[in-house]
Amino acid sequence: MKLKTHIITAMTLLSSSVWAGGPVCTPNAGTSFQDYLNRAYTISNDLMGNQTLTSQCTNLTDQQVLSDLTGCGALMNPINGLGLSPSDQFLYGLMPTDSRGIGTHLEMTFPFPAPGQPGDIMVADEVDVFRLGNDGGYENIGFINPPLETITPPGIHQVVPIVHSASTFNEAGDLFVLAYRTNYESSANVMAGTGDVEYQAPQIVIGRVTAASLTAANGGEILPLWLDVDDSSDPVCAAAVTAFQNQTNLFSDCVVADFIANGDHDAAVDACLASSGVMNRGIHDFAVSPTNGHFYAYDSQSHDDRDVLIDVDPNTMVASCTEYADVGNGTGRLTSLMFSQQNKLVALFADESVGVWIDVNNGDINPIATPVTAMPHGDGSSLPFNVLRHVLGGGVTDIIFKNGFEDFIFADGFEGDPVPPTCPAF
Repeated sequence: MKLKTHIITAMTLLSSSVWAGGPVCTPNAGTSFQDYLNRAYTISNDLMGNQTLTSQCTNLTDQQVLSDLTGCGALMNPINGLGLSPSDQFLYGLMPTDSRGIGTHLEMTFPFPAPGQPGDIMVADEVDVFRLGNDGGYENIGFINPPLETITPPGIHQVVPIVHSASTFNEAGDLFVLAYRTNYESSANVMAGTGDVEYQAPQIVIGRVTAASLTAANGGEILPLWLDVDDSSDPVCAAAVTAFQNQTNLFSDCVVADFIANGDHDAAVDACLASSGVMNRGIHDFAVSPTNGHFYAYDSQSHDDRDVLIDVDPNTMVASCTEYADVGNGTGRLTSLMFSQQNKLVALFADESVGVWIDVNNGDINPIATPVTAMPHGDGSSLPFNVLRHVLGGGVTDIIFKNGFEDFIFADGFEGDPVPPTCPAF
């Protein structure tokens, strides 16, 4: 018989697109987001599965509840990878199609190891894409499949899971998503009853969905253009992805050993997720600079003694990295990364009550004094859409910012006269 054991090759957050029925409140033009000058939008999720849409100032003050998403039908898990589109002024979110939200699963024959196993047993899962209105209306508009696998040497297999917590829009309304291209090798000693699934260093992959494709999506497959990132030429970047590789392999060893010993794939994954802390590792979010158009990501926990800021040039797709000392992982797991109205790269962490902002010009990290609530989950994407400032004849305050689930979407007007700001610029 076939069993599915979920196993991680991409660092994502626990979320899912399991649809539990009930009414679907399709958002319409009247529910697009209009009042967002210098504001951030969030979706909070409690243990009962309630998801609440809120707004908050970009300086982390003045939180207001907008709507309860569960009024349009129960969702078993939270929406993730949230971003605000400049094309239609709706929010868009990503939801993985497995209950744990780790992006991939392992298919094997029980007992394991067995003759003919293991082999090419890793399978990456698609993600669903949701459109949301400011009244809590939402609809599933389609799905994104993982990037195609590339040719590998004999005996080497590949899996390319999507990171469900990371997405961002550009000034043209194009949506960007992120995945990890990961090669692995499986081996087993049937007589000894041992097995191994060993990962190589992952490669970051960034996919672009055009604004036209996103707007036209109506339930079918949404096709991104995927480009591989060179994350190994820079030694600091290479060390970060190697550290992530090592943490993933520790998790893999745990899952395989537990499954061989007990034959229960769900119990093995649950136990190893709880004991390894692997869900905290790797990239959880990325954002695009309003000044140079580069992609920025922040890995806060793959190393135990330092954090890494990752800068990807969109013209060459080559990454360069900067290290920050963080002895004992004091910053905790990153939940959100975004650019503020004043071009500050804002980072929020699950275990911290204050955020920080990073000056990408000199690498300085500065605290945001306003206390924030620690968030167990997070995602994000953000970008000031400078092109609209020129189109509308506006000034600096006409820049748009956004981000996501249990984090913040910084936004500003891009249609007609902007709403008078109720929040200070940051």
